[in-house]
Amino acid sequence: MIKPPLIGITPVIPPVASSWQRIDTWLARHAPARLAELAPPASPHAVDQLEVALGVCLPTDLRASLLCHDGDSSYLGILPCGPLYSTDAIADVRQRRMKIWEGEDDPDEQETPWWGTQWIPFAGGDGDEHFIDAGPGLWHDHLGRAPHADYAYFLGWPSLGTWLHEVAEAMEHHDRTDWLDSVAHPSVDDDGEIDWLALSSPVGRTRIGMFGSIWHPASNDVSH
Repeated sequence: MIKPPLIGITPVIPPVASSWQRIDTWLARHAPARLAELAPPASPHAVDQLEVALGVCLPTDLRASLLCHDGDSSYLGILPCGPLYSTDAIADVRQRRMKIWEGEDDPDEQETPWWGTQWIPFAGGDGDEHFIDAGPGLWHDHLGRAPHADYAYFLGWPSLGTWLHEVAEAMEHHDRTDWLDSVAHPSVDDDGEIDWLALSSPVGRTRIGMFGSIWHPASNDVSH
């Protein structure tokens, strides 16, 4: 069984809307075409209806994020997580996952789960989903990744708000080679195309996949 996340002093994280404002401002300056791919805010009614459809209480940060942008229309994603899902896409993707999933009765699902009843997808594509654990327990609000052909794992981020804050930090310091990012680092070309890179040393970066953070095997045991 995996070890639970470390519990210490809760950091002071800016509101999700503040992080999105910083991200939008950076995109407007450096990658306006990518900014145009971000959808307008979802309506409070649409977010409420999503919660009803899921039958799960939406994490506060996800609700706040959808009220800033209801997903995006990009092909590969604007942020280092793949395309962000709209309220409709979240419901559709979760429904497909729940339909395919063999359920918690499978013994393998306890140690190496493929999906979880309280997980809510918020970004991804091609069956590889990034989710937030909306269930009770120590992994509440943590971000994870659920590949389509492997078991799921957590990414080390305690909330969507924490991750968005660090994305905004990385964007605003994209031109500093000495900046040690907590997430993937954005590189922007003259055409405004964003390439997310991971810091490998103070003088060199390597291309990575989503998020660019450490991972921890997921568990469907809410006590872990």
